[in-house]
Amino acid sequence: MTMPKEVLPGDKKWNGYTLEQLSYERTVALARIEVEKEVATVNYGRARKGNLGLSASLFSRITSVLTYTDYVVMAVQLYRSLSPLFKKKKK
Repeated sequence: MTMPKEVLPGDKKWNGYTLEQLSYERTVALARIEVEKEVATVNYGRARKGNLGLSASLFSRITSVLTYTDYVVMAVQLYRSLSPLFKKKKK
């Protein structure tokens, strides 16, 4: 999406962007910001209306990444944090 550059910004021979390139990069950045705003607005509207499809897809994506080891670690952490609540106090 960006304009081709002969020399990259990290090179010693790089003299900076031209005004045309700066304008192009700024336009691309502003377009990306507007698209992300629109996506966020649509997702917020879906979540506010209680669209469970959004939540389910997010849940399924998260759980597909986790392994059994992750589940065991989370269970141990949950047990350690909740176990003091259920223990009887010794006098």
